[in-house]
Amino acid sequence: MRTPPLILIVDDNPANVEIFEMRLAANNYEIITATNGETGLSMARDCLPDLILLDIMMPKMDGIEVCRHLRADSSLPFMPIIMVTAKTDSKDVVAGLEAGADEYLTKPVDHAALVARVRSMLRIKSLHDTVLEQSAQLKGQLETATTIQSLFWPDIPELPGGSHIWAVSVPAAYVGGDLYDVIPLPDGSLLAYVADVSDKGVPAALIMAALSTKIRSEARNQYEIDTLLEIVNNSTYNLTAKEGFFATIVLSRYWPHSGKIQLTVGGHLEPLWIAESVIRKLPQINGISMGVKPNVDYDKKEILLSPGESVLFFSDGVIEAENEDNELFGNERLVDFIKDAKGPPWGKGLLDFISNWRGNSSASDDLTILEIWRDEN
Repeated sequence: MRTPPLILIVDDNPANVEIFEMRLAANNYEIITATNGETGLSMARDCLPDLILLDIMMPKMDGIEVCRHLRADSSLPFMPIIMVTAKTDSKDVVAGLEAGADEYLTKPVDHAALVARVRSMLRIKSLHDTVLEQSAQLKGQLETATTIQSLFWPDIPELPGGSHIWAVSVPAAYVGGDLYDVIPLPDGSLLAYVADVSDKGVPAALIMAALSTKIRSEARNQYEIDTLLEIVNNSTYNLTAKEGFFATIVLSRYWPHSGKIQLTVGGHLEPLWIAESVIRKLPQINGISMGVKPNVDYDKKEILLSPGESVLFFSDGVIEAENEDNELFGNERLVDFIKDAKGPPWGKGLLDFISNWRGNSSASDDLTILEIWRDEN
């Protein structure tokens, strides 16, 4: 808002314009005037005043029509409108308010009432502009946070033995609480995982950053994934328990030459073991979410990934994706996609399939997919 505020007076009666201008100028407002609705509408669009005093009864284009045009123009900033009418019929007041006016005054206008209404509307204008400014600043900060969060996504190495890893994470908002990582170990194996922090947005993203750092730090010293998960769980509990946050995870260690995979799960959806478009049964893997309670034991199970097979890790943003009819993607569609698609790999195709199925609906949850597969012989 300007200093001093700019007020547009629109009234076809020169005497009224002179009185309003004199009274408001005495309170240090800058004034511009128009004597008909068409000129007033044009001046409002060109000058973008901080407030408009708008007479209802004018020839050709009355105040209500001017108000409708202004409110219908989404390119214009918020400009409070005070309707001024000589009529006391409540229908005129209602019509003005329904057209988008914010306040009204009846003629003859009391000087104290005029100044009080103008001050009140300008306070609202000032607050509105402040909120917009803060929103723009927050948007810029979130865009920066999005860029920073993208730095957490690892460079996935080329693997020997016909093995491959691919991963993607798509936040529902600017930043998200989903996480994946691929960590090479000295013996040639790799740690790979997908994790999901409860909630989404900035708090979840901050916890995600702490979780990522902790896992990478502990992975230098602890290669046994069940023990590693026990250590990370205790750290997560100490960090988030009081605030009520928790995180789910599916953690694996993969030997690309042999195809051996060790798996442990903390409250997360189990991965899909896929062979020839058929989902194979994994051993049962027990383990609660991280951060719920300390000193938890986690299961560790082992499978052998044969050539042509894949293990697909994913967050619940996959099965809980919603389309424009508010339908969930669900487990059944996921199974049908695997059955009908050709792979490996399946992950990239699944991401595209969900995106097309969702249409123009906005994402309701972060979505992450990580896939490990071996080429067919």
